[in-house]
Formats: sequence, C-alpha cells, structure tokens
Amino acid sequence: GDMTLEQFATSHLLQDNFLTRTLSRNKDAPLTEADVNLAKEVLKRKFVVGLYDHFEDSVRRFEAFFGWKISESVNSCQSKAVQQELDLGYNDFDTLPYDQAYAEIAQKNRADLELFKFAEYLYKYQGRALFGNAVERLITME
Repeated sequence: GDMTLEQFATSHLLQDNFLTRTLSRNKDAPLTEADVNLAKEVLKRKFVVGLYDHFEDSVRRFEAFFGWKISESVNSCQSKAVQQELDLGYNDFDTLPYDQAYAEIAQKNRADLELFKFAEYLYKYQGRALFGNAVERLITME
C-alpha cells in the first residue's frame, strides 16, 4: 500500500547513514565515532569532492584533476547538460516543508549529515590545496 513520508521515516525501511556505513565498512552494527572518523579519513584520502551546489566548478575540478582535455564543442555540450541538470532542482529543499518526518530522517542519518559537513569543508580545502588557481585558469580559457 501507499506510505506517507512520516510513516516511511519511522519505519524499518529507511536505511540509515548509507555513505558512512559504506566508507567505514560497518553495514549493520550501531555506528560509533570511530566509524564516522574512518569514513572522514577515507573521504579525505581517496576522493576528489564535488558538490551539487557547485556543480560546474566540481566538473572543472574533475577535468583538472584527471587531466581531461575538453574541446570547445564538447565543453559547449557539457555546459548545456550541466544547466539541464541544475534546472531540475534536485537540491531545492527550500520548497519542502520541514516537519517531523524530515526531523526523523535527519536524526536517523546524523552520521551522514556530519560526513556531508566534512565533505563541504573538504571541498573548500581541496580547492585551495589541490587546485589553487588551476580551476580559475580553466574558467578564463572558455
């Protein structure tokens, strides 16, 4: 049958902390601070972080990091595809009501929310440490 968001949020169907569990390899046991710290360490050492809210800049970072040489025609096509993705507004949470269901989901996923805050920090740090002005040079070449 149909299930409301409130019912889903309090059900056993809501998988908690998927990313933290994946990175820490703790699939079932209650998460500990050590699990969260391990997930942060894996994220820091093994990932170039991209953020949906900085989609275009993230794509440019991936291009710079992986050494992708993008031609002007591909860049134009890519820009259109990026804009179409942004227009979908997947992360436009301002229109959603914050209620008990969202509070319950946030509570059940507090380790992933902490990991996300760390990813935001890491995004800024990697921007300075890994890329410096490399991404800005890519932008001015367009």
